[in-house]
Amino acid sequence: MVDAVTIPVKTLGACGIVALATAACAPMRMSAQAGYTQTAVSGQIALESDGGGSSSSKQDIESAFGLGDAQGSPWLRAQAHFGVPVLTASGFWLKESGTGVLDASFGGLPVATPVATDLELGCGKFSLVFGIDAGPVKLSPGLAIDVFDIDFRATETTLGNREEIDELLAVPMLLLRAEAPLEALNFVAEIGYLETPEVDGNDGSFLDVEAMIECVVLGQCSVIAGYRLLDLDAKGETDSDSFVTDLQIRGWFVGGGIRF
Repeated sequence: MVDAVTIPVKTLGACGIVALATAACAPMRMSAQAGYTQTAVSGQIALESDGGGSSSSKQDIESAFGLGDAQGSPWLRAQAHFGVPVLTASGFWLKESGTGVLDASFGGLPVATPVATDLELGCGKFSLVFGIDAGPVKLSPGLAIDVFDIDFRATETTLGNREEIDELLAVPMLLLRAEAPLEALNFVAEIGYLETPEVDGNDGSFLDVEAMIECVVLGQCSVIAGYRLLDLDAKGETDSDSFVTDLQIRGWFVGGGIRF
Protein backbone atom coordinates (compact mmCIF):
# COMPACT_ATOMS: atom_id res chain seq x y z
CA MET A 1 0.00 0.00 0.00
CA VAL A 2 2.88 2.36 0.65
CA ASP A 3 4.01 1.94 -2.99
CA ALA A 4 0.65 3.22 -4.23
CA VAL A 5 1.23 6.65 -2.72
CA THR A 6 4.95 7.16 -3.45
CA ILE A 7 4.51 9.75 -6.22
CA PRO A 8 1.99 11.93 -4.34
CA VAL A 9 4.28 11.91 -1.28
CA LYS A 10 7.18 13.26 -3.37
CA THR A 11 4.93 15.97 -4.81
CA LEU A 12 3.71 16.92 -1.36
CA GLY A 13 7.28 17.10 -0.08
CA ALA A 14 8.29 19.46 -2.89
CA CYS A 15 5.33 21.74 -2.14
CA GLY A 16 6.24 21.71 1.53
CA ILE A 17 9.82 22.82 0.83
CA VAL A 18 8.60 25.74 -1.28
CA ALA A 19 6.08 26.76 1.38
CA LEU A 20 8.65 26.61 4.16
CA ALA A 21 11.06 28.76 2.17
CA THR A 22 8.31 31.33 1.66
CA ALA A 23 7.30 31.20 5.32
CA ALA A 24 10.86 31.78 6.55
CA CYS A 25 10.51 35.54 6.06
CA ALA A 26 7.16 35.80 7.85
CA PRO A 27 6.62 36.23 11.62
CA MET A 28 5.66 32.96 13.28
CA ARG A 29 2.93 32.31 15.86
CA MET A 30 2.67 28.95 17.62
CA SER A 31 -0.01 27.06 19.49
CA ALA A 32 0.16 23.73 21.31
CA GLN A 33 -2.74 21.64 22.58
CA ALA A 34 -3.08 18.41 24.51
CA GLY A 35 -6.02 16.43 25.79
CA TYR A 36 -7.98 13.20 25.82
CA THR A 37 -9.67 11.37 22.96
CA GLN A 38 -12.07 8.44 22.98
CA THR A 39 -12.22 6.55 19.70
CA ALA A 40 -13.72 3.29 18.41
CA VAL A 41 -13.02 1.14 15.36
CA SER A 42 -15.73 -0.49 13.26
CA GLY A 43 -15.87 -2.17 9.85
CA GLN A 44 -14.39 -5.23 8.20
CA ILE A 45 -11.00 -6.79 7.50
CA ALA A 46 -9.64 -9.73 5.47
CA LEU A 47 -6.31 -11.56 5.16
CA GLU A 48 -5.51 -14.28 2.62
CA SER A 49 -2.27 -16.28 2.48
CA ASP A 50 -2.49 -17.08 -1.23
CA GLY A 51 -2.09 -13.45 -2.26
CA GLY A 52 -5.66 -13.25 -3.48
CA GLY A 53 -7.22 -11.13 -0.78
CA SER A 54 -10.73 -10.13 -1.73
CA SER A 55 -13.80 -8.49 -0.27
CA SER A 56 -15.55 -11.89 -0.15
CA SER A 57 -13.41 -12.94 2.85
CA LYS A 58 -13.88 -9.72 4.84
CA GLN A 59 -15.30 -10.26 8.32
CA ASP A 60 -16.74 -7.96 10.92
CA ILE A 61 -14.35 -6.44 13.48
CA GLU A 62 -16.90 -6.84 16.27
CA SER A 63 -18.33 -10.35 15.79
CA ALA A 64 -15.18 -12.09 14.50
CA PHE A 65 -12.53 -10.37 16.61
CA GLY A 66 -14.37 -8.94 19.63
CA LEU A 67 -13.21 -5.38 18.95
CA GLY A 68 -15.05 -2.09 18.55
CA ASP A 69 -15.47 -0.68 22.06
CA ALA A 70 -14.50 2.96 22.61
CA GLN A 71 -10.95 3.37 23.92
CA GLY A 72 -9.33 6.40 25.55
CA SER A 73 -5.88 7.76 24.81
CA PRO A 74 -3.86 11.01 24.89
CA TRP A 75 -4.28 13.45 22.00
CA LEU A 76 -1.75 16.07 20.87
CA ARG A 77 -1.87 18.94 18.37
CA ALA A 78 0.53 21.74 17.42
CA GLN A 79 0.23 24.55 14.91
CA ALA A 80 2.63 27.09 13.39
CA HIS A 81 1.28 30.23 11.64
CA PHE A 82 3.57 31.85 9.05
CA GLY A 83 1.14 34.50 7.88
CA VAL A 84 -0.63 32.83 4.95
CA PRO A 85 0.75 29.27 5.23
CA VAL A 86 -0.16 27.28 8.36
CA LEU A 87 1.51 24.03 9.43
CA THR A 88 -0.40 21.67 11.73
CA ALA A 89 0.47 18.31 13.30
CA SER A 90 -1.70 16.10 15.51
CA GLY A 91 -1.78 12.51 16.65
CA PHE A 92 -3.38 9.86 18.85
CA TRP A 93 -2.87 6.17 19.67
CA LEU A 94 -5.57 3.49 20.01
CA LYS A 95 -5.01 0.11 21.69
CA GLU A 96 -7.61 -2.64 22.18
CA SER A 97 -7.83 -6.39 22.85
CA GLY A 98 -10.72 -8.83 22.46
CA THR A 99 -11.85 -12.38 21.73
CA GLY A 100 -14.06 -13.73 18.98
CA VAL A 101 -14.78 -16.52 16.51
CA LEU A 102 -13.74 -16.12 12.86
CA ASP A 103 -16.59 -15.69 10.36
CA ALA A 104 -14.22 -16.68 7.51
CA SER A 105 -10.64 -17.83 7.11
CA PHE A 106 -8.04 -15.28 8.18
CA GLY A 107 -4.68 -16.04 6.59
CA GLY A 108 -3.81 -19.57 7.77
CA LEU A 109 -6.53 -19.61 10.44
CA PRO A 110 -9.67 -21.45 9.26
CA VAL A 111 -13.27 -20.31 9.64
CA ALA A 112 -14.89 -20.83 13.08
CA THR A 113 -11.51 -20.60 14.87
CA PRO A 114 -11.73 -18.98 18.32
CA VAL A 115 -9.15 -16.18 18.50
CA ALA A 116 -7.70 -13.63 20.89
CA THR A 117 -7.02 -10.34 19.11
CA ASP A 118 -4.86 -7.27 19.71
CA LEU A 119 -5.09 -4.01 17.80
CA GLU A 120 -2.65 -1.12 18.06
CA LEU A 121 -3.31 1.82 15.76
CA GLY A 122 -1.39 5.07 15.76
CA CYS A 123 -2.49 8.00 13.60
CA GLY A 124 -0.49 11.14 12.84
CA LYS A 125 -1.86 13.99 10.74
CA PHE A 126 0.38 16.64 9.14
CA SER A 127 -1.07 19.46 7.06
CA LEU A 128 -0.01 22.57 5.17
CA VAL A 129 -2.79 25.02 4.21
CA PHE A 130 -2.99 28.54 2.77
CA GLY A 131 -5.63 30.88 4.19
CA ILE A 132 -8.07 32.81 2.00
CA ASP A 133 -10.37 35.31 3.74
CA ALA A 134 -13.95 34.99 2.48
CA GLY A 135 -15.96 37.35 4.66
CA PRO A 136 -16.87 35.80 8.02
CA VAL A 137 -15.39 32.45 6.98
CA LYS A 138 -11.72 31.77 6.28
CA LEU A 139 -11.13 29.01 3.72
CA SER A 140 -7.74 27.31 3.67
CA PRO A 141 -7.03 24.80 0.90
CA GLY A 142 -3.87 22.72 1.08
CA LEU A 143 -2.34 19.30 1.46
CA ALA A 144 -2.11 16.77 4.27
CA ILE A 145 -0.49 13.45 5.10
CA ASP A 146 -2.21 10.94 7.36
CA VAL A 147 0.23 8.34 8.69
CA PHE A 148 -1.32 5.11 10.01
CA ASP A 149 0.71 2.59 12.01
CA ILE A 150 -1.47 -0.56 12.08
CA ASP A 151 -0.50 -3.63 14.10
CA PHE A 152 -3.31 -6.22 14.19
CA ARG A 153 -2.81 -9.74 15.59
CA ALA A 154 -5.23 -12.69 15.74
CA THR A 155 -4.01 -15.67 17.83
CA GLU A 156 -5.75 -19.06 17.93
CA THR A 157 -6.73 -19.61 21.58
CA THR A 158 -6.11 -23.39 21.54
CA LEU A 159 -2.91 -24.00 19.53
CA GLY A 160 -1.40 -20.51 19.58
CA ASN A 161 -1.13 -20.10 15.80
CA ARG A 162 -1.10 -16.42 14.85
CA GLU A 163 -1.74 -14.17 11.87
CA GLU A 164 -0.74 -10.51 11.77
CA ILE A 165 -1.13 -7.34 9.73
CA ASP A 166 1.70 -4.91 10.48
CA GLU A 167 1.64 -1.95 8.11
CA LEU A 168 2.77 1.67 8.00
CA LEU A 169 0.63 3.68 5.56
CA ALA A 170 1.49 7.24 4.52
CA VAL A 171 -1.55 8.75 2.80
CA PRO A 172 -1.22 12.19 1.13
CA MET A 173 -4.50 13.92 0.38
CA LEU A 174 -6.08 17.21 -0.64
CA LEU A 175 -7.35 19.15 2.37
CA LEU A 176 -9.80 22.00 2.87
CA ARG A 177 -10.08 23.81 6.21
CA ALA A 178 -12.86 26.29 7.06
CA GLU A 179 -12.66 28.60 10.10
CA ALA A 180 -15.34 30.88 11.50
CA PRO A 181 -14.23 33.06 14.45
CA LEU A 182 -16.95 34.48 16.69
CA GLU A 183 -15.61 36.64 19.52
CA ALA A 184 -13.90 34.20 21.95
CA LEU A 185 -14.97 31.14 19.94
CA ASN A 186 -13.35 29.69 16.83
CA PHE A 187 -15.17 27.04 14.79
CA VAL A 188 -12.92 24.84 12.62
CA ALA A 189 -13.82 22.09 10.14
CA GLU A 190 -11.45 20.06 7.92
CA ILE A 191 -12.02 17.49 5.22
CA GLY A 192 -9.33 15.50 3.40
CA TYR A 193 -9.75 12.86 0.70
CA LEU A 194 -7.64 10.59 -1.48
CA GLU A 195 -8.55 7.86 -3.95
CA THR A 196 -5.64 5.93 -5.46
CA PRO A 197 -5.70 3.81 -8.63
CA GLU A 198 -4.58 0.19 -8.40
CA VAL A 199 -0.79 -0.13 -8.58
CA ASP A 200 0.86 -3.55 -8.09
CA GLY A 201 -2.26 -4.83 -6.36
CA ASN A 202 -2.49 -1.84 -3.99
CA ASP A 203 -5.33 0.66 -4.06
CA GLY A 204 -7.67 2.47 -1.72
CA SER A 205 -9.76 5.46 -0.76
CA PHE A 206 -9.28 7.52 2.39
CA LEU A 207 -11.49 10.13 4.06
CA ASP A 208 -10.58 12.33 7.04
CA VAL A 209 -13.23 14.65 8.53
CA GLU A 210 -12.60 16.72 11.66
CA ALA A 211 -14.60 19.45 13.40
CA MET A 212 -13.75 21.38 16.57
CA ILE A 213 -14.66 24.38 18.69
CA GLU A 214 -11.94 26.39 20.44
CA CYS A 215 -12.74 28.84 23.23
CA VAL A 216 -10.10 31.38 24.26
CA VAL A 217 -9.77 31.88 28.02
CA LEU A 218 -7.28 33.84 30.09
CA GLY A 219 -5.69 35.61 27.13
CA GLN A 220 -3.34 33.08 25.54
CA CYS A 221 -5.00 29.90 26.84
CA SER A 222 -7.88 27.99 25.30
CA VAL A 223 -10.07 24.92 25.72
CA ILE A 224 -11.04 22.76 22.76
CA ALA A 225 -13.60 20.06 21.93
CA GLY A 226 -14.17 18.20 18.69
CA TYR A 227 -15.06 15.10 16.70
CA ARG A 228 -13.15 13.13 14.05
CA LEU A 229 -14.04 10.46 11.49
CA LEU A 230 -11.49 8.43 9.50
CA ASP A 231 -12.52 6.01 6.76
CA LEU A 232 -9.89 3.59 5.38
CA ASP A 233 -10.89 1.40 2.44
CA ALA A 234 -7.61 -0.18 1.34
CA LYS A 235 -6.15 -3.24 -0.32
CA GLY A 236 -2.49 -4.21 -0.19
CA GLU A 237 0.24 -6.73 0.59
CA THR A 238 1.82 -7.62 3.92
CA ASP A 239 4.72 -10.09 3.70
CA SER A 240 3.40 -12.98 1.53
CA ASP A 241 -0.24 -12.28 2.37
CA SER A 242 -2.78 -9.87 0.92
CA PHE A 243 -5.15 -7.83 3.07
CA VAL A 244 -8.32 -5.83 2.60
CA THR A 245 -9.55 -3.27 5.13
CA ASP A 246 -12.80 -1.31 5.28
CA LEU A 247 -12.44 0.44 8.62
CA GLN A 248 -14.01 3.49 10.24
CA ILE A 249 -12.34 5.19 13.22
CA ARG A 250 -14.46 7.77 14.96
CA GLY A 251 -14.58 9.58 18.26
CA TRP A 252 -14.50 12.82 20.22
CA PHE A 253 -11.70 14.73 21.91
CA VAL A 254 -11.34 17.45 24.56
CA GLY A 255 -8.31 19.37 25.74
CA GLY A 256 -6.61 22.67 26.36
CA GLY A 257 -3.84 24.70 24.82
CA ILE A 258 -1.67 27.75 24.83
CA ARG A 259 -0.63 30.29 22.18
CA PHE A 260 2.78 31.93 22.06
